[in-house]
Amino acid sequence: MRDHNWSAERVRGNFRLDAFSGVCAGVYLGVVIGFLPVVVRRMGGSTEAVALVVAGPFIGHLFSPVFGYLLAKVSPVRVTALTATISRLIFLTGVLVVTTPMALAVVSVVTWIIAIANMASYAMLMQGIYPDSERASAMGKVRVGVSIASIASATLAGLFIDSFPATIVFAVAAAISIPGGIAFGRIRHDGPALPLVRRRPTQIARDVWRDKRYRRLLISFSIFGFGNLMNAALYPILLVDHFNASNSFVGIMTALQSATAVVAYFVWGRFIDRGSSLRTTVIATALGLLMPLGYLVAPNVWFLLPVAAVAGITNAAGDITFFTNIVQLAPRDRVGDYAVAQSSLMGLRGTVAPFAAATLLTVFAPQSVLLFAMGLMVIGLFVMQRAVRLALAGASNGAEVVPA
Repeated sequence: MRDHNWSAERVRGNFRLDAFSGVCAGVYLGVVIGFLPVVVRRMGGSTEAVALVVAGPFIGHLFSPVFGYLLAKVSPVRVTALTATISRLIFLTGVLVVTTPMALAVVSVVTWIIAIANMASYAMLMQGIYPDSERASAMGKVRVGVSIASIASATLAGLFIDSFPATIVFAVAAAISIPGGIAFGRIRHDGPALPLVRRRPTQIARDVWRDKRYRRLLISFSIFGFGNLMNAALYPILLVDHFNASNSFVGIMTALQSATAVVAYFVWGRFIDRGSSLRTTVIATALGLLMPLGYLVAPNVWFLLPVAAVAGITNAAGDITFFTNIVQLAPRDRVGDYAVAQSSLMGLRGTVAPFAAATLLTVFAPQSVLLFAMGLMVIGLFVMQRAVRLALAGASNGAEVVPA
């Protein structure tokens, strides 16, 4: 069945649909991710409202085990297409109706909960529709299209938001992205001959926790990620309150981040296919420390452009390795379960960390909170290096590692 899914004709056709869907998503994400936190702050939103926007995707991850369980026996193609389409329709409607920054933040959270409900289904599809030797490269090429679309949409949005209401710009971006979700439903994928087993989230948590290699990696992700996501809540506040960055400049930053991601997706994809997803994760994680350092030392807003470039490089690696790490370490029939476990843990730290940063801001200056979060990131990096070293040593001693 797997060989049938990996026939040259089917892989090419699925790649074209995946790429088109990615371009449509890029238009949407380039505007929403780049501008929504800043727009909420400019509307008079509190630090809590900004934190809620930043936490939105991670609240979605937090709910992913529930949806993974409920949707386990539904076609993964159908799940992925429907959640993408419905979430964008809700965002389109919501931004045209709401009038307060907190309401806009809530709309964002609801959108992300639905969009990320397909986490397990999407991971299984990436395993199923692309051969092992081409998976990372194919995923990287799709994300190149996402990045190029994000460059164009972020640049235009930065200009239009200065002249038109931001909610109208958000609505247009959402409308453009909807055909991509619909097109994804045309992907051809034959599921396994045996019916999928529906496992409860508690059972998945126990099973994945018993895998020592993956458990160590999850712990390192949690430590580093908590600090990283605390900083993510601080960046839009610093852009508005400290650097007084214009919407046009935010557009330039977002476009530059996407532009560097274009190159990074090619490089990381080849590096992973020819080497190790886990080693790539360590390298990208170390580079991620340059982002908060840049915000700390930048004398003015223009010195944040190198930070945007680093963000594109590290985000590209994280986007691919989120899935390829799972495929490299998880048993082939448990990829969806491992994706749900990693997603839920990401959701937990991503939901708490921005609000932890907002709480600390009531007592400390943003720069002090940034330093504290950097300390967590450094600790997480050291834990990750050891986790990867032990995982690769286990593989060399005969433990199963699937090519990623």
